[in-house]
Amino acid sequence: MSTDIRSQERIRLSQDEREKLTPLFSEYLDRFSDATVYLFGSRVHPGQKGGDLDLLVLSQQAAPHAYDLAKRLRMAIKETLGEQQVDILISPDLQANDQTPFIRLTLLEGVQIWP
Repeated sequence: MSTDIRSQERIRLSQDEREKLTPLFSEYLDRFSDATVYLFGSRVHPGQKGGDLDLLVLSQQAAPHAYDLAKRLRMAIKETLGEQQVDILISPDLQANDQTPFIRLTLLEGVQIWP
């Protein structure tokens, strides 16, 4: 998954939203050294409508804490960005042949936004 400037520019996430999300991701995910966050869904397709924030956190270390971590991170994002639909999926970072089809598709279409 590329994190080049072209990929970052095609997402529908304002500079203000990015600047507010980065410290949140650091606060909640820094303790998991293998954590990576991808934005996926309608926000990575400039021509589509829809404002929900779909996030995939890949981390073998965070996976056992997925429910609580996703709940706390979702609440923090809503407090920071305002009330909006936020969907967070936390999944172990498995080898490609062990990933579910949904995770493989998300990684193909998504854009890494952290770190």
